[in-house]
Amino acid sequence: MEAGGYVTHLVRMGRSELSFEITPAAVRDQLSKIIASDVFSDSPRMARFLRFTVEEALRGNAAQLKETVIGTQVFDRASSYDPRLDPIVRVEARRLRAKLQTYYEGIGKQDSLVLEFPKGGYAPVFRRRTGAERDIGENAENGNTTIAVLPFANLDPGAGTEFLSDGLTEDLINALTRVPQLQIVAWNSVAQLKGQDDELEAIRQRLSVAYVIRGSIRQSKDRVRICAYLIDTVKRHYVWSEVYNRTLHDIFKIQEEIAASIQNALQLKFAQAVSLRASGRPQDVQSYQLCLKGRFHARERTAEGLQRSLVCFEQAIAADPESSAAHAGLADAHTLLAEYGFADGPTSMEKAKAAVQRALELDPTSAEALASFGFILTIHNWAWEEARDAFERSLELNPGYASAYHWYGIDHLAMLGRFDEAERKQEIAIKLDPLSPIMMEGRGYLRLLLREYDEAIRVYSGTVASDPSFYKSYTSMGRIYVQKGMYAKAVELLHKGLTMAGEVPSIFGALGQAYGLSGQRSEANRILTRLTEMAESRAVPCTCFALVHLGLGEMDAALTWLERGVQRHEASVITLKVHPAYDSLRGEPRFEALLTAIGFDRAILP
Repeated sequence: MEAGGYVTHLVRMGRSELSFEITPAAVRDQLSKIIASDVFSDSPRMARFLRFTVEEALRGNAAQLKETVIGTQVFDRASSYDPRLDPIVRVEARRLRAKLQTYYEGIGKQDSLVLEFPKGGYAPVFRRRTGAERDIGENAENGNTTIAVLPFANLDPGAGTEFLSDGLTEDLINALTRVPQLQIVAWNSVAQLKGQDDELEAIRQRLSVAYVIRGSIRQSKDRVRICAYLIDTVKRHYVWSEVYNRTLHDIFKIQEEIAASIQNALQLKFAQAVSLRASGRPQDVQSYQLCLKGRFHARERTAEGLQRSLVCFEQAIAADPESSAAHAGLADAHTLLAEYGFADGPTSMEKAKAAVQRALELDPTSAEALASFGFILTIHNWAWEEARDAFERSLELNPGYASAYHWYGIDHLAMLGRFDEAERKQEIAIKLDPLSPIMMEGRGYLRLLLREYDEAIRVYSGTVASDPSFYKSYTSMGRIYVQKGMYAKAVELLHKGLTMAGEVPSIFGALGQAYGLSGQRSEANRILTRLTEMAESRAVPCTCFALVHLGLGEMDAALTWLERGVQRHEASVITLKVHPAYDSLRGEPRFEALLTAIGFDRAILP
């Protein structure tokens, strides 16, 4: 209490309690430092929330910090404010906790005084940071707890069992991302090392990791033999190793034991137990294996592979209707079918939404399902605020989930024009998934949206050098050259992308726009004819037609197609606010009406 000149706070550590006396001046100094940081610089409302609650606590009014008080004093709600009808305080408190975590894990990692909000309350607490906590932060900064789980070798001589080794690797990655102080390289990056026997030094340099986990798996009927090793890439020695001979039913337990052993081997200590699985409910083994197969086929990103993935997840649900993972996988399969143009977009997205909602009913703590839900709410429902909450809850549950950062940054924040925030999220995604061409493509895409065309080309040139087989690098550069007015180069790159990817409608749309802008009207009209033919047998987004008409200077026709796309809630129309391809339409009343229909005027800004 301030009247006494000190704030006394008890910190429980095991069975003992240590009492620290902290001066109000020290708390205010820490508060000012936090609010002045880059983490809070773009969030004045969040800073107001933090300052108000801290000052009230210092005055001895912590017990009065209820939702109604904060709602009226911080968020300017009326005196009749009812938190049961308006959850803004709960939502913003969750965001504030995440912001403080970001601050203390980043620029504040060496701060000795911590301001935090225990879950379930709105009164801040103040505590001194222990030396051990700061040491862990320093180790993390130096890469000492950065780990790559390399694809486990499949020792089963039988055919069709590769999904098991890949699935074990991916699930172990997902389990370890829930461990605080560990930074785990995402599956998309380590998968590129599959089948390679790179030297430890090469792996350390490519992935910037201090440790790797290697292993193997062999299945014989209903039994598995799993070998796992934790290796220090700097000292080049084994830190830990174990062999597990169990039944297949024990595979979930094995994953948890491996994760717990990694914690012990690195001597990481936590104030409370860490849950390594999103749900404690036992999963049916048959359903689990079908989910692994579904994810395995989904990675093919072909029409046939995604259809096989869909069937696997449907079978997994039939085997275990209460499996949240199976319903979440089904949602992702429908989403990918729509995203790659292999199914009608709006229809598939409605199916995806129903599946992910069921997954969250079964397990509200599934970070993966929450991220998928946020993605669907963004690109299909345009429910911007609800989507934001889903993404932030996902990252709160699993701060190591690269895809959540990527979708939140590129597909949500960037579409709202919040480029600085989007870039921060995307850079975290790249750090977690450094070899993924999709993640690097997101970095280039942001530069395109910012009209920094030469920098975008530099990024995409780098992805071509590291992965010449990734067609999106070529087509994305083609779109940039369209904006630069270099139409011959644009046509060359877009044709190369078509050769590599096949007849993807969105590439045709960009190609038709390039032809039209370059004066090759007959070629542009030929693209329109081809798109019309394709639409007779497959889904073709309305934006593809609109882009070609824009290239031909046919603004009314372009707007008519965009209006159809908005009426159908097609995912591609969420780029209208920020993409330079539509700059010629800005200011047109019909175009501005489309932006309103998508809800950009209602999107909540910080």
